[in-house]
Amino acid sequence: MKRRILNERLAAVVATLRHGELLYVGDSGGGTHKNALYRMDPDVEYIDLEAVTGSPSFEDVVRTLAEAGDFEAAIVAEDMEDASPEYYKMLVELFGEEHVHKINFAPESYQLRDRCKAMVQTGDMGVHANAVLVAGYPGGAIDIDILLGKKKYTTVPKSER
Repeated sequence: MKRRILNERLAAVVATLRHGELLYVGDSGGGTHKNALYRMDPDVEYIDLEAVTGSPSFEDVVRTLAEAGDFEAAIVAEDMEDASPEYYKMLVELFGEEHVHKINFAPESYQLRDRCKAMVQTGDMGVHANAVLVAGYPGGAIDIDILLGKKKYTTVPKSER
């Protein structure tokens, strides 16, 4: 059975994501409180899906988003592969090894979270059960260094191609 997004607000956000826009999927400790160690930017929309401890899981939410939306890549903390190998493998299965990018957890992942269109909080209690999903479509993947702000986006004039 095809997965669908039943949460009205999440469905609306996913429907409006455009190529290169970001969606953060976080575990239950996503730093949303005003006194959190890395407080979330107030301009990032917060969508709380938590029902009970462990539900919905990070995997359930990511698999649903990957099936229902258009995402080309995931960006995760470099520690995820060791701390939560099952989640890392799931992301590789969904997006391919070359489209799962690793960054430093703190502060880089929090800085990237604050550039996302929305933060989706799951009930997952796993270690590093967080990922930034990159909206897009198969084919023309965006250079990860542009998304991380290490490089500026420029185009080559047609006359120079």
